[in-house]
Amino acid sequence: MTGEELRALREKRGLTQAEMAAWVNERTGRKYDKQKISRWETGAERVTRDVAILLQVSELERPKEPAGRRAVAMAVALQKGGTGKTVSSINVAYLLARAGNRVLLVDADPQSNATVHVGVDRATIVARARGGQTLTDVLVHDKPLADIIMPTGIPGLDLVPSAVSLANADGALQSIDPNGPSTILVDRLDQVRGDYDYIIADCAPNLGLVTLNVLNSVDLVLIPCQTEPHAIYGVELIQQTITRIQSRTNPALRVLGILPTMFNARLTQDRASLEDIRKGFGGAMRVFSPVPRSTVYPQAAGAAEVTLAVVPDAPGLDAYLEVASALIRERDGTAPQSATPANPAEAAHG
Repeated sequence: MTGEELRALREKRGLTQAEMAAWVNERTGRKYDKQKISRWETGAERVTRDVAILLQVSELERPKEPAGRRAVAMAVALQKGGTGKTVSSINVAYLLARAGNRVLLVDADPQSNATVHVGVDRATIVARARGGQTLTDVLVHDKPLADIIMPTGIPGLDLVPSAVSLANADGALQSIDPNGPSTILVDRLDQVRGDYDYIIADCAPNLGLVTLNVLNSVDLVLIPCQTEPHAIYGVELIQQTITRIQSRTNPALRVLGILPTMFNARLTQDRASLEDIRKGFGGAMRVFSPVPRSTVYPQAAGAAEVTLAVVPDAPGLDAYLEVASALIRERDGTAPQSATPANPAEAAHG
């Protein structure tokens, strides 16, 4: 963070340098004074990393809003596994919740990785599955979504847990409602939108009926795409699916953007893949800054923790802040409202 950016944030809040120092101290336990703020703003000293992160996250804070405002819902989806869907879902959800927003994380993957990442152990998942308290029961057994929502250990973040039984839900959905098996979740999710600011759904690595239910129920899609050869083809496939959904069942659905993941700037193929993504889709939708490849993500996953909760300045923080900020602009009505075109080339030449 530059001194000019710090000054802009301070002035946006209407604070003097002394008041800004007090605000920072209250949240960090430090003892900065107005002279320190002045040195940061003039560039005489660099803003410390922890203060920069604090200020960046504070920009995600929930504003005072009129009653009745409903959540913006986003799916994190791509039909390919290993692209960072779960990591992206939980870290964006964590940033929004940390800033004081009410967030609901929907685990729509039978692997239950998002459920585990936010602190639910496997024994609890099994118990909830046996007790009819997972997403499967909402989709297949007509249980109200509100009945299965559970708190997490993260303030402001609630969870719709998943279980392995969700793997069999596609067949059950087809038999329950052969005429509309991909829209069952729409009303269920709609019933809790007023209770949250943001709803983020972590989708399975397929385009089955559970994923289609999620896509029909949300406003936006974030597409995490690993920077690897031929990655662009996976994006094209889900974009075709989104276009069909727009034309048939959810015309308001839009793509928030593409999030390149597992990027290694030292590898020629990663740089080439990132350039392919930007050239192929940059004219049609936003391409966020890439999330670097880093060992902190698998380490946090192995410990069943949210990466940014244990490593606040993890590589990729800036990218996840970009996504969270884009969601906030969607909710406050300052984001572009153009629909995703069926063909990126049409957007580039239209």
